[in-house]
Amino acid sequence: MKPTFLYSFLIGSFILGFASGCERSAPAPVVNPPGVETSLASTARAFAKQTEAANPFTATPSPTATLTLTPTPKISLNGMSLAVKEDKSTLFTDHRLGYQLTIPPGWMPIRINEDEFYKAFAQDFVLENPMISNFLTNLEKQDPDHFRLSLLDMQPEHTDAGLATAITVVLQADDGRTLDDWAKTKSARASTMAGYQFISSQFAETPSGERVLVREEKWDAVTIGKRFSRRVFFALPAGILTVDLETNFDSKETVIPEFEQIVNNLTFFNP
Repeated sequence: MKPTFLYSFLIGSFILGFASGCERSAPAPVVNPPGVETSLASTARAFAKQTEAANPFTATPSPTATLTLTPTPKISLNGMSLAVKEDKSTLFTDHRLGYQLTIPPGWMPIRINEDEFYKAFAQDFVLENPMISNFLTNLEKQDPDHFRLSLLDMQPEHTDAGLATAITVVLQADDGRTLDDWAKTKSARASTMAGYQFISSQFAETPSGERVLVREEKWDAVTIGKRFSRRVFFALPAGILTVDLETNFDSKETVIPEFEQIVNNLTFFNP
């Protein structure tokens, strides 16, 4: 199995574990020693309480609950920054890979093991949704060099039957494959998910002129109904960058406009 395909498989398995908690999944790329995984959530909450004591914030279901207006954003060790704007949207910049995108209000941006990751565990939205807490715990095990950003939909009107919505931005290491090669690659979910159905695969162009590959698929959820995935592939010098949406199939039309907004404002610059 090529390294890039491995990450493709892990992306699907990681998000699927968040959505249903019961489907089969591949091992995470980083495995914690025995006993560590069960304590991650409680450790994160303890860290969040310490951070809150030093820098109080209001734990409300808003993406700005973990972030404040940031005139000069701090760049993380993994080369990323978040800056909250006056309109409550958030500018995410990947200084290492050379792109940025704007996150609309209502979505919680999460970078692995950054301040907002730990503070998220103290928010009511997370405490009241074990599936979200599980997502964050699994996220801690991923490699931030590849899993660049996760967005959690915190809008109550978008929640359907307890099935949450997430967008994940992932770098898949360069192995020489082009977007055309990826268009011919079979989805890892095809052989692992019950009720899997391939919907479409086509090339498109963003408003900035970037040629992208867009793939859609659906499968049966263990809980209720079907899950839906739309995945957009960008070609970077460092490899293939994907922006992955996973949501409930029946309510996808509610979320897709904001997903398209995020994808369409993704712009590149010289890193």
